[in-house]
Amino acid sequence: MTNSGTGGGSFPNHMIEHALSALFNIAHGAGLAIVIPAWMKWYKGQNPTQFERFAKEVFALDTADEGITALENWFNSIGAPITLSTANISRERIDDIAENAHGLAVLWGMGEEYSSATIAEILRNA
Repeated sequence: MTNSGTGGGSFPNHMIEHALSALFNIAHGAGLAIVIPAWMKWYKGQNPTQFERFAKEVFALDTADEGITALENWFNSIGAPITLSTANISRERIDDIAENAHGLAVLWGMGEEYSSATIAEILRNA
């Protein structure tokens, strides 16, 4: 049902966040506040126009980086964690998180695009 009317798509942020919830019992929304900006920092170069539009339309800013920072600031303003450390998750666990998330990536048909190494790279932005 999630993809109804959308022509498909993928949900890499949710996939990565599910590993945080599974391993650390973090609320899904809190995990997304960590993962979304981290993923945006990693992905923005692949579609800069999309992220510049996000910055302009959502925050009335000019650049992708400004938009990502504004999103992090907003998450922070509502009390959501925006880094692994603010959620009391050690960076030493990045490989464990990435391995767990990659298992879900395979199930969701994103295993090649989101290898454990790629997921770990994304998480290092968090």
